[in-house]
Amino acid sequence: MALRISYCPYRLLFTHPFGTAHGLRDGTDSVFIRVEEGGSCGYGEVTLPPYLTQTVQEAIQRIARIAARGEVHAGQLLSRLDALPELAGNASGCRAGLSTALIDLISKRTQWSVRKMLEVNERSAPLTLVTLGISALEEIPSKLRELPQSDALKVKVGDTEAASRINAIRALDNRQLFLDGNQGMRSIEEATAMISAVGIERSLGIEQPFDAVGDNLSRELGQLTGVTVFADESIQNMDDLRAKYASYGGVNLKLMKCGGLDRAKAMMDRARVLGLKVMLGSMSESSLGCTAMSQLAGEADLVDLDGPWLIKNDPFAGISMQEGRLVVPEGPGLGTTLIADLAFTPFGA
Repeated sequence: MALRISYCPYRLLFTHPFGTAHGLRDGTDSVFIRVEEGGSCGYGEVTLPPYLTQTVQEAIQRIARIAARGEVHAGQLLSRLDALPELAGNASGCRAGLSTALIDLISKRTQWSVRKMLEVNERSAPLTLVTLGISALEEIPSKLRELPQSDALKVKVGDTEAASRINAIRALDNRQLFLDGNQGMRSIEEATAMISAVGIERSLGIEQPFDAVGDNLSRELGQLTGVTVFADESIQNMDDLRAKYASYGGVNLKLMKCGGLDRAKAMMDRARVLGLKVMLGSMSESSLGCTAMSQLAGEADLVDLDGPWLIKNDPFAGISMQEGRLVVPEGPGLGTTLIADLAFTPFGA
């Protein structure tokens, strides 16, 4: 039986509007992908926050052209992804969604776990993060209560109220803090002031404080403070990693940016050789995308896969947190369950 590919556009909605240095958002557009073959099916997710330039319609059109190529089997398609012109250029989200669905299907059909397929070597449990977006000071207590227990809090900064928000959080919560600048800081002085507000003893790290051309500033900040500076927008693929690793102490890997679990695993392996810490992150994905990325957690230092706790209409179930620890589903497949009635449309229907 030939591979059948279907799609479902969907808008993921935040429980509360989510603030970053880029602005305030109420949700994220996405496309869910289903692949079926021989009685098995797999699911993938293309999530497209507004600061990525690809649109939902463009993603659907790319995958439609791949589906129109004719009969092919899941394993064949997975091995050919990097040769497909439809996935060239600005298509990392599409590649991530399609490759995730194919890996899910193949794992279920062969009864090999995803971790075995990707040759993930379990090291130790990574530190867990949950995110507090840019919020009004009076909202902080209730938002902290809603978040699950974790090893540390990730706090969005880069706005004028950041220092006051950090002080409020420190008074309410004793966890370590990890700052996320989202490219919103303009100087070494601003970044060091934020780290000072947290306190060196509670600073777990800082992510992408400066824009993606400010790598020299990131290197200087790390040297000046001794705090690990993680790259996000600056390092999105293997070429970026090779070119910019010396400016950072860590890298945040995201499926939608690197293009899939196979690429994320390759970048993780390379980052280790280069001496970088590795964080696994997300771009507001549902439980589907976050559970997929969690399959690599055994080799990570930090995991920031908190999308399921920020979304109010998550159509999948997967990872969970117990006493601050990430619980990754076992067995074949990604370990996700479709819990909503999504209307998938087959390509070519």
